[in-house]
Amino acid sequence: MVDLLPDAVLLVDDNGTIVRANPAAAALLGYERHTVEGRGVLDFLPSFDWNLTRPPAISELSKGPRAARLRTMARAADGRSFTAEISTVRLDRHTTHESIPYGSSLAICLRDVTPDEDARAALSRSLLLAEAALRTGGEALIGTDAEGRIDLVNPAAARLLGAKASELGGRELRSVLTFLGYDGEPLDAEDAPATEVLRTGRASRRSTRELRTPDGTRLTADVAIRPVIVEGRSVGTVVALADRRPFERLADEYVAAQTRCLRDHKAEVERQRARAERAVDHIRELTELLSGPVMNALHHLYAETSRLADDSSRPLWPEATAGLEALAQDVRMTMALMNRGSQPYHDDGIPVRPQRRTVLIDDLVQAGVRAAAAFAGPSRVQFSVHAPRLLVHVDPEEMTTAVGRLIADVIHTDDEDAADLGPHHVFVEALRHRSVLRIEVRGPYDGGVQEHVDIVQGIATAHGGTLRMRRAPGVGGSSYVLELPAVVQDEAGGADGTPAAADGLRPTGRHRAPTA
Repeated sequence: MVDLLPDAVLLVDDNGTIVRANPAAAALLGYERHTVEGRGVLDFLPSFDWNLTRPPAISELSKGPRAARLRTMARAADGRSFTAEISTVRLDRHTTHESIPYGSSLAICLRDVTPDEDARAALSRSLLLAEAALRTGGEALIGTDAEGRIDLVNPAAARLLGAKASELGGRELRSVLTFLGYDGEPLDAEDAPATEVLRTGRASRRSTRELRTPDGTRLTADVAIRPVIVEGRSVGTVVALADRRPFERLADEYVAAQTRCLRDHKAEVERQRARAERAVDHIRELTELLSGPVMNALHHLYAETSRLADDSSRPLWPEATAGLEALAQDVRMTMALMNRGSQPYHDDGIPVRPQRRTVLIDDLVQAGVRAAAAFAGPSRVQFSVHAPRLLVHVDPEEMTTAVGRLIADVIHTDDEDAADLGPHHVFVEALRHRSVLRIEVRGPYDGGVQEHVDIVQGIATAHGGTLRMRRAPGVGGSSYVLELPAVVQDEAGGADGTPAAADGLRPTGRHRAPTA
């Protein structure tokens, strides 16, 4: 019968010698049966308790045979060790049993439990990983059984519910976490999402749900509930809660920051509006002063100076008469500048396109020379002008302003002593290069008045041209080169055989931004 048993069985005598081994034991240990018998049991079970082979005490004989089950390490023939579970049964060595040698005192049953140990180790690692995931997860996880009682709570859920995990175990979920409806009232037990998942076996996911904790705290969370299915039956649920309060606080802080920025922006706009109103009032007062008392005083000065220069009853020497006439002209030019500067500026924000006409370059340059006095003020200037009589297709008013402002810039200086010297010599030259009109203005001073440069640059950009400034190193003065892609041709008649007249060209006050 021992040989027919599927488990490995070893029969051991009082000396610890194996007197019988069935085929299953020989196969488990990796030896032939006859090589196992006659060897000590410690050769195969190194940690075996030697006291089990000793004869029992007299008091233990009356109790009959007892079986002991324990885990130990067994050694096979190839040197490998494996975990074995052994069961021992004491035998009466004075009793003769069939198929059991006389003198056997212990029967040892061995079973290889290595697969069980591997499975237990894998299960232990899985449990450790699951526990680590539950403890370090940011979501609150709550596990319930089929009756809705809590049997799993991770630290995040305990913090969310405001209680210890040991205090929550065994309590009903609805007693520690109340689901609220859209009206803010608690839902019935049958309508709660956890109860519905247990009843239907279908997962549920709902965002931004209102909940209430046992201490009365209301919170907003994303709720995901999944059933635990065993053999087609729901035996519990896992509830995952993602607290939305940190995001709501961030949103509130963002709204508060934007509100503060908007309030500060409105305050700054109000301050700038107040400054603009004060500037407008100051400009209005200055304009009224220029157009009123100052203009009247200049007009009176001009009238008196002209009267003295033309008074034949008081003959003056020729130099004094010429000085009075020049002073009268300077006063008249000053009045013209003040009258022009006191005009209100209106900008409708719409860029003005060049009003192109066909005019003579010569007339265009001469009009710009005459317009320079309106931009430069009283000054003694001598001009050297070279402009061929060619027809160009440009905006004559804009080009007149451009030439006049370039002349005013090259004779501008901050040195009053140099300004009194004169006359200032200005060279103005207009050339044709294929279909490009090139106007060069050279003067004695460096210039660089931003108002003149910006306006001329805007006019050049509007015509599709360029403005370049050049200064010769070590030599005073500056020169501007204005190039415009205009259709240039020899002097010829228009549709009626006469060239376009430019006698009516006058400087314009229309300002154009550089990007116009």
